[in-house]
Amino acid sequence: MRVFHFYRNPVFLCLMAMGFTSGIPFLLTLSTLSIWLAECGFDTAAIGMFTAVSLPYAFKFLWAPLIDRIHLPIFKNFHPIKRFGLCALLCLIVSLVVLAHLDPLKNMMGVVFTATAVSFFAATHDIVLDTLRIYVSDSSQIGGGAASESVGFRIGMITSGAGAVYLSIIIGWEGAYLVMAGCCISGIIGLLNMPDPILEKTKHNKFYNFWQAIFFNPLKDLFKLSALVPLIGFILTIKISGTVMNALGAPFLFSLDFSKFEYASITKVYGVGLMLVGSFFAGLIVHNKGVIFCLQLAVALQMLACTLFAMLAFLGQHLTDLLILTLSIESFSSGLLATGFISYLSLFCKSPYVASHFTLLYSLGSLSRVLASVAAGYIAAKFGWVNLFLLSSLTLLPALWFLQRTVRQEK
Repeated sequence: MRVFHFYRNPVFLCLMAMGFTSGIPFLLTLSTLSIWLAECGFDTAAIGMFTAVSLPYAFKFLWAPLIDRIHLPIFKNFHPIKRFGLCALLCLIVSLVVLAHLDPLKNMMGVVFTATAVSFFAATHDIVLDTLRIYVSDSSQIGGGAASESVGFRIGMITSGAGAVYLSIIIGWEGAYLVMAGCCISGIIGLLNMPDPILEKTKHNKFYNFWQAIFFNPLKDLFKLSALVPLIGFILTIKISGTVMNALGAPFLFSLDFSKFEYASITKVYGVGLMLVGSFFAGLIVHNKGVIFCLQLAVALQMLACTLFAMLAFLGQHLTDLLILTLSIESFSSGLLATGFISYLSLFCKSPYVASHFTLLYSLGSLSRVLASVAAGYIAAKFGWVNLFLLSSLTLLPALWFLQRTVRQEK
């Protein structure tokens, strides 16, 4: 079909491979790690606090400007941006191998430190991925590029979610995490086959001018956006509901007596599979209907999903059919939102500060995600699951309002 023609771009396959590697550590430091900790006897509040190991995702804007301007003195045969990516991926693999050999009960601080390192190197890889994607995708391909990255990311989530859980049943958590480390090699393959972007050549003769170009000029350029304030409000609120369901979905389902096998099958295979479908269709929707329509549709479906989660919590029973319906809506909408969100933020990123702009904006969403995860554990323990999911649904209303304000002010 002609509508699928833009997905045939070979660059999208590289983006998908790198996106796959992004999805591996993402769940290994969130829901998969939560299951591991739950099996070790950690309570819900403690598991919620453990999600703070993913804070590097929220603060990657601090070192993203270096990727725009700094040339590492190693791997000199590669493009400067690819040097950062290659270093990040190699360190990520080593960190996962170390994490695999740690026991949370015997060395909790070691797990915290190593999991944080995993998040740091994964976040650096994400900076490189998004920078390359924006450079090599023109305005007509922005939806397809974002969808390819999202599809790869979701496949990585299936691998590190259901795949890691299944492997933990067979070969234990150590073996599961070692296999996940090996899967990250795909990111290296995708990175090395990406086209080299054309960068501006700049010279900085003075120390002050050098650091000004790295840190202050990107911010100065970003502050010129007329809709910056509502854009930030949109970024901070749009991911709260999805984060709550992703971070505490496992403890919630286990509280309803779903087994680990049922959890992996329904949420990590079926659920993430529907995220793939949602991401794929989001690329088509962005291409044909526009990114705003895609985001509005995703928000409406996520509000419905949160309400259904609250209904599950209220009934408090092992209702497989209702769970499948709820996860179908939530997973599909998550795929729509991921691609729409990436596509929308990409519109505000301008050369030569692509890495700085995108990472700064995206990191605001990651900060919101981490804070929401920590708060969600407390709210669930203190006020119950029903109130948690209803409150998550309400956070989408200001997200819609901020989106409309952003569109109006940008016109």
